[in-house]
Amino acid sequence: MARSVLVQIARGNYFYLLFSLLLLLLLAPLFQETFIGSIMVDIAYTAVLLSAAYAVSEKRRLFTLTLVLVVLILAARWSSDFLSNDSLALASKTLTLVFLGFIVCAMLSHVLKDEEVTANKICGALSVYLLIGVTWAVLFTVIEGIRPQSFLIADVQGASIREISTHFTYYSFVTLTTLGYGDITPLTPTAKAFSFVEAVFGQIYLAVLIARLVGLHIAHSMKKDSS
Repeated sequence: MARSVLVQIARGNYFYLLFSLLLLLLLAPLFQETFIGSIMVDIAYTAVLLSAAYAVSEKRRLFTLTLVLVVLILAARWSSDFLSNDSLALASKTLTLVFLGFIVCAMLSHVLKDEEVTANKICGALSVYLLIGVTWAVLFTVIEGIRPQSFLIADVQGASIREISTHFTYYSFVTLTTLGYGDITPLTPTAKAFSFVEAVFGQIYLAVLIARLVGLHIAHSMKKDSS
């Protein structure tokens, strides 16, 4: 029984995305400051982009568009690393924001669809929640890149776009889960607005998601019992 469930999860198109997201979120804060760790983070980052594109591969046009965006994102990211150019890094983050927007919308439409609740759907729901945190982290990075000092970050001065992105990943998930430690503070109206929108959106998503999945599970269980 347990083995069949694991096989079903591994065959789903959302499992690889969920796994790569967890890998990236664990690797980035622990190893990014070392050279080998930076390479590992780049590999995990690439895996997230490719697995996200694969997650929407059933829709051919969207899949083609996301693959094009992945190529552009990676080209800008690697070029920014090689040339130490913050403008290219900001361009990469902006393209990533567009890419994640397409992915999250496409996955949400499937996760909330009136279908039987499967292990793959649950992996998709978890992936969307993590992607929301990552998307807002990228958004905060873009805001800071366009208008420096939009956020007050303790002990961080003159850092590059890539260096501060890890801080915004932490800040995004702290905001999404409404923990609010206070060590990173939004200063500008734009930064404040997107911060509280993320906090509200995170709570609404969990409430709607749980209600929807429970409702679908009950509805399909009743159909099976009546047939």
